[in-house]
Amino acid sequence: MNSNNSAPINESLGFFLVQDPNLVIILNDFDVTQPIKNLIIQMSTDKLFISKLSNGIQPDDFKVLGKVTYDKNKKELINRWIVMMDIFKVRGMKNDDIIRLKSYFEYLKKKF
Repeated sequence: MNSNNSAPINESLGFFLVQDPNLVIILNDFDVTQPIKNLIIQMSTDKLFISKLSNGIQPDDFKVLGKVTYDKNKKELINRWIVMMDIFKVRGMKNDDIIRLKSYFEYLKKKF
């Protein structure tokens, strides 16, 4: 059964491919917006996909295109996170929560 509230199948499956406990914490965080969660899942699974394409059988074109997409997604992830943080500041979110989200952001910048 498919309901309107369910995530697309690739996002649900992508969540299971994320092994990093820190990323799982971010994905479970209520305050983090869904587009950011989707980008984290996509980037985590794309990184896995790109590493699998690095064998000698596959042409390098796929790897290059994958890296271009990955770089674009990284830039979009950082931009979306900054916008989310700005919105939270304007709405007067508690300082402790903003500090926690900033630490997530620093982790994401190192991870990706």
